[in-house]
Amino acid sequence: MKPRTQRAFTLIELLVALAIFALLSAFAYRGLGVLLDSREALDRDSRKWRDLALFVGRFERDVQSLVDRPALGPSGTPQGPVSSIIDLGGATATGLALTRAGASLYANALSAPQRIGYRLAEGRVERLSWTGLDAGPRAVPAATPVLGDVRALAFRFLDRNLEWRRDWALPAMQGAPLAVEMTVELAGGERIVRLVDIPR
Repeated sequence: MKPRTQRAFTLIELLVALAIFALLSAFAYRGLGVLLDSREALDRDSRKWRDLALFVGRFERDVQSLVDRPALGPSGTPQGPVSSIIDLGGATATGLALTRAGASLYANALSAPQRIGYRLAEGRVERLSWTGLDAGPRAVPAATPVLGDVRALAFRFLDRNLEWRRDWALPAMQGAPLAVEMTVELAGGERIVRLVDIPR
């Protein structure tokens, strides 16, 4: 009777198996890394477009709640219901300032009018709000960032001759334009143009 021989793995077979396992693990790790990077990029893009949609919605509500009432700036200069120059007291900024009905959360016909504005500062769009419609000499607006990673922000105004203008003068002599066009250029190069008509 022949003795039963036991067969075991040789050292070379173990090394080959370990090498194959290491290669499979490296491919799996690399694939997982690509998947995680793709998911992070998708989340980032989703946040960017969500923030942009919220900003555009808020801008539209503000413009469509316009009240045809002049205001007094901190420097004492009369301002129209819509202005392309923001009076900050000791300084001015370009952007959009307007008089809207009520607060943004409680917009109705009985709410007190409010002066708000939009400007670009340090790569982000800020929404400015004053405590009163006619600002005092030292009134400083509260600035709330509403959109980040912005390269450019521009406004155009449609006058009664159906011509587009880049500026809408500060003194309260022109009334309100027929429509406001906003152009936002994001840091990634995307360009969004939004046209909002002003209700009569």
